[in-house]
Amino acid sequence: MGEDIVLDVLGNTGCFSLEGESSGYMLTFNGSRYLLECGSPVFATLGHHGIEEIKGIFATHSHEDHRRWFTDIALFRFYDARSSQKLKLISTETILEEFHKNSKGALERSLSEDSKRVIDIPYHEMVEECIIGPRSLYRIRLEKSPDGGYRYVIRDRDGSLVGPEKAKIFINPRANRPRMLFKDDESGLWVEPESYYPFSSTEFYEVTANEFVDEEARLRVKAVKAPVWHGVPSVAFRFMTERNSLFFSSDTVYKPSLWKELCETRRPQNFDRVNRREFEESAVIYGDINDFIELTWSRERYEAALSAYKGSVVIHDVARKNSVVHTDYEDIGKAPIEKLIFTHTPDNLTALRPILKSGKRIVIRDGEAHESVRGMLYPLDADVYVKHFSGYWVGYASPEGAYKVIEEGGLLGVVSVETPGDPLVRVDLYCDIDGEYYPPPRDPRGIYRTRPDGKVEEVVYGKKKSTGRVVQGMRNRLSRVAGTESSRSPTIALR
Repeated sequence: MGEDIVLDVLGNTGCFSLEGESSGYMLTFNGSRYLLECGSPVFATLGHHGIEEIKGIFATHSHEDHRRWFTDIALFRFYDARSSQKLKLISTETILEEFHKNSKGALERSLSEDSKRVIDIPYHEMVEECIIGPRSLYRIRLEKSPDGGYRYVIRDRDGSLVGPEKAKIFINPRANRPRMLFKDDESGLWVEPESYYPFSSTEFYEVTANEFVDEEARLRVKAVKAPVWHGVPSVAFRFMTERNSLFFSSDTVYKPSLWKELCETRRPQNFDRVNRREFEESAVIYGDINDFIELTWSRERYEAALSAYKGSVVIHDVARKNSVVHTDYEDIGKAPIEKLIFTHTPDNLTALRPILKSGKRIVIRDGEAHESVRGMLYPLDADVYVKHFSGYWVGYASPEGAYKVIEEGGLLGVVSVETPGDPLVRVDLYCDIDGEYYPPPRDPRGIYRTRPDGKVEEVVYGKKKSTGRVVQGMRNRLSRVAGTESSRSPTIALR
């Protein structure tokens, strides 16, 4: 279908997973392909031809497990004689700056064609930066000072210098990265603007939203910051076609009770290390900015965060417990998000919502998410999903099920019915192999393997020999067929 959003999962594990996939997705709209993140090993997955075809990369933030292959893709596109195209990088102004800073060492110096000279290559000859989301009205700049040295200053978009009564620069000697402290006009409080304001605020951001539009693909993309809480500059994306919407949350802490606290708790300023007079008069302060932030979030950001997940299929990160910068399962497992799918998952997780897996294809059609399995679309309708290291399972509720779902400490688990503990539900379990569902092997020593011809067999290993039998998937019997995938949706080689 022409308005389908097709999401191919190239990698979706957590940053410290033993599987080591990291984050990477291919999005296809009317035949146009984009990477969403580039942390997974894209060359092995897409091949040279697939990388040549991508129209750009959407980047949510600059952590390595989301950007690890960025410089390799940029170098390939620059030196590959068949493409020789700039790599389009699509993100917010701040995140584009982070990518530039982190990539200069790998991209901006090489050898001449005869290998005799070291040459400089401007970053922008390789990368085309595309700003999505409004630009900030105030920016920290490093400029030459009258005494011949350099200094940090804050200027507005017209180039006017902003005085310390309105904005200050904090440099923590432990990190040596400048951060801005800003006086909010409405409340009169000192805030860190990147954290305090949503993109809808015209006090700190321009009115122009800078939505990304691909007319050929009939695609619009909006940058969303309000619910994203990750530490480093991060952004979420809403991908929209005429009939479908996909919200990719970025790494974040989804916790509405915390968000409410962030917008309601006023903190006193701490003048133990910097006295009040020095604070009031100084444009640049060496110290901890957290001593002087009086309110973390605005009410506007809080309200925008609460409504951000409505009306879309949502792909959201999830962790186990005490993850600090990601979303704990306890906080989102029962969240009132209607169409929720988990990604960036730990190695061991049981959930009541679908869990993505490398190699899966999700097709969003008529506002609903389906899994494409051998060209057929199926609803994501299992009652429980299990990721246990490299194995994936699904469970369907059954009064006579041999397994049960239990909860302990905010986390779920699937155990045999004989195990102590009250069940949330009894289920029959099925092994998920390439989207087909197979019952547990009949023999305790049995395992499933996919043969070179694509058939799945149950193999039982004995002391002297092994035996195998071909088994048939049960997806058709467990889920109603939702339709067929459009022949116009391109296929890619996935691991």
